[in-house]
Amino acid sequence: MEHSLKTSDKHLSIPTDGVPHLNSIKCPGLEFIHFAKRLKDGNLFKYVTSGIVGIIGAAIILSLTYRYGAGLTPDSAAYLSAASNLAEDNGFLTYNGLHLVIQPPLYSIILAVIKKTTLVDPRIAAGYLNAVLFGFIIYLSGLLLLRYLNSFALVFLGIVSVLLSYTLIQASFMVLSELLFIFLVLLFLYYFGKYQMKGDFISLFLFSASASLACLTRYTGVIMIAAGILSVVFWSKNSNKEKFWHSVIFLLITVLPISLWIIRNYFISGTLVGLRASSSYTLFENFSFLYKTVLPWYLPLNLTGISFILILLLPVIWIFFKSSGHISWNGDGIKLIGPSLLFVLLYAGIILISSTTTAYDRISDRLLSPIYIPMLFILFFIAERVLIWLREKTHLKSITLFVVIGIVLLMSFPVKKTIRVTEQFILQAGWGFSSQEWRENRTIKYLNQHKHLGKSYTLYSNEPEAVYILTCLTTKCSPPKRFYNSPQLFDITGNPKESWRKGEDVCLVWLTNSTRSYLFSIDELQKHISMTKIASLKDGKIYTFLIK
Repeated sequence: MEHSLKTSDKHLSIPTDGVPHLNSIKCPGLEFIHFAKRLKDGNLFKYVTSGIVGIIGAAIILSLTYRYGAGLTPDSAAYLSAASNLAEDNGFLTYNGLHLVIQPPLYSIILAVIKKTTLVDPRIAAGYLNAVLFGFIIYLSGLLLLRYLNSFALVFLGIVSVLLSYTLIQASFMVLSELLFIFLVLLFLYYFGKYQMKGDFISLFLFSASASLACLTRYTGVIMIAAGILSVVFWSKNSNKEKFWHSVIFLLITVLPISLWIIRNYFISGTLVGLRASSSYTLFENFSFLYKTVLPWYLPLNLTGISFILILLLPVIWIFFKSSGHISWNGDGIKLIGPSLLFVLLYAGIILISSTTTAYDRISDRLLSPIYIPMLFILFFIAERVLIWLREKTHLKSITLFVVIGIVLLMSFPVKKTIRVTEQFILQAGWGFSSQEWRENRTIKYLNQHKHLGKSYTLYSNEPEAVYILTCLTTKCSPPKRFYNSPQLFDITGNPKESWRKGEDVCLVWLTNSTRSYLFSIDELQKHISMTKIASLKDGKIYTFLIK
């Protein structure tokens, strides 16, 4: 028998042996421990952890971009100028007075809405937007990892990998559409998972809308249309009739908006997505660029010599575990990870093909950043299967600890580059046109002191985006002799004078730190045009002339 012993502040349940049970003690500290344990064992703790890491990531990006300003590139100038003009009801006009065509509109629309509602300049708003997007990207990554994995240790490592990824950190520092696109890709994967479980119209609409908005963020987003259709057909639990009609609804939601934008482009510019030229890179070169970009995301740089062997081992591992019964193409595992795998394959494929046929930036971290997180899902999915197999074969309780330590060691090498990237951003006080070097450019300062030049002349420059961003003056690009990153020549019979219209009063701002070798040099221009030098500074010269 037990009897109760009353004290001034608590009751102890005393058994006949005279020793109180620990669980029977009503102590606030112990109750908190029990509550924390229940919280840890439940999903709430895991969701809260993802949210906390997301907030940390957002705070890091905000603290750095708030101090130095988000990095600016030529594409940034197009997005920002279109956003400013849209907010002022001038349509999608860019820094050079032309309509936005080469880039889709969503990123500029969001910045314009922010300016319209809060009066915050798009250049400043972009830093805040990046911080918020990065935080949500981390949080959504955590939710998806919780869906794919059983081991919370692996889930947590995956979340931290996203937080410390130099690929995503670089994207977060720049005024570019990559983060928005990655966020929409994760929304697509998240709501497709909901659709897999429920098969309802709301989930269908949400993952369809995510894909549609992704298409309006980057043109390569059209691969999500194919990914969505294939995912509905192969990995949803609905009947064939429902799959057909849901596919039709998905196509209507995703195809219609981007089609309207492309039709608009054609009527404005005569092109679907802007003037394009042939690439200067072969398929083999682009595959090499892809391989050398992706591998350092997950492996030490000194393993690049054997990394191709590791790539070959991945399908071997897959086949091995498939034959062992751990993975089935029709099982729940592949249904979960299948959409991520499909997106990685389709996106990498379209980047390889388009980079081989069309001239634009060389394959790099920026172009491939959207596949970083889906690839992370796949790798951790395989890692957990390896962990399950090791547990069964070794019967060691500590095997999870060894696997976690191994992953942490692999993560430490890419993290070193993340630290270098951040240090570089701080050292340069920003990136691109927002860096200290550009802000202190004497030629730019001269233009800011003589803004009447923008009213008296049509401004041209070999760095028109820099001039626009740092002076807010509409500026066009000086004549190119060939297309960017392409051997294809412009059809101007070798005479740059044909690029200007007769009677045009031109002010040419020539910046010496430009690296655009595809433009006519100042010496080549002066062979055809008589110029008057009105300013000569350490980092640039300014000329005026009349086209006769």
